[in-house]
Amino acid sequence: MHSTQNRQIRNPGPRGQRIAKQGRRSGADSAEERKLHKLLGRHVPEHEMQANITGKPPKLR
Repeated sequence: MHSTQNRQIRNPGPRGQRIAKQGRRSGADSAEERKLHKLLGRHVPEHEMQANITGKPPKLR
C-alpha cells in the first residue's frame, strides 16, 4: 500500500491591528501602549485591545 504525506497547511485569519494605531484611535497614552505591547504582542484583534485598555476617568467640572 502506498503511503501519503499529511499535507495540511495553516491558513491564518486576518491579522490584528497594530497596537500603536489602535491606541491612538482609542485615546491610550504611550505608557498604556507599551503595557499592551508587552502583554499582548504587536498585532492584536480589536476585541482583545478593547478589553485590556483602561478607561479614562470622566472629566468633571
